[in-house]
Amino acid sequence: MRISRTAGLVVSSVACGVLAFGSAGGAIAAPATPPLAAESPTDSIAAEDALPGADKLTPQVKLLSEIAGVLKPVTELLDAVIAGGGKLPAAEVAQHTKAVEEALKGLPKSPGTALEVPASPSPGLPSVAAPRAADAGLELKAKAVVDLRAKVDALLKATQKGDAAKVTEAVTATITATLNVVVSIVVGGGLPAPNLEGLPALPKVPGAAEAPKVPGAPV
Repeated sequence: MRISRTAGLVVSSVACGVLAFGSAGGAIAAPATPPLAAESPTDSIAAEDALPGADKLTPQVKLLSEIAGVLKPVTELLDAVIAGGGKLPAAEVAQHTKAVEEALKGLPKSPGTALEVPASPSPGLPSVAAPRAADAGLELKAKAVVDLRAKVDALLKATQKGDAAKVTEAVTATITATLNVVVSIVVGGGLPAPNLEGLPALPKVPGAAEAPKVPGAPV
């Protein structure tokens, strides 16, 4: 039997379609191979041994972070005051007040010693009672923090008053108070003694926790 050319083309098209569908159908029906589960980072960390002495090193790193946390906002405030010729707009005063208070929030303090944004110029330094603490090292740090708050308060009020001489005096006092916080953290216990040749030995705070001994450190 002879098939017309048109019928032949139709049959060929249908056959190709069936073959194509058959291949696709097989691919769809075949079960997908699940990918290999990636190893979790926590699994590999958990499998490793903990760092020897990590329980003593972690508090030391925290103490160093406290120093860095205090230095940045206070030095930014001092830079702004100097660059502004001893004057700061109210919005900038509020911004620096918040930044410094956030930095000091985690350090020892007595109740009611938070920084206040000065609403108007106020002469004189604010009087803040130093807190009492059982640990001598903690008490020393708390006193330094309270003093720094007082000096920053005085600096902010001086910038609003616009007295250049008072601002210069307040900047110097704030620098000294910041240094007091840094030193109180260093000598208050918890950090190893420095061992660089030529450095003087750090003073010891009576009643403060003994710092860990480091090989080669000066006695």
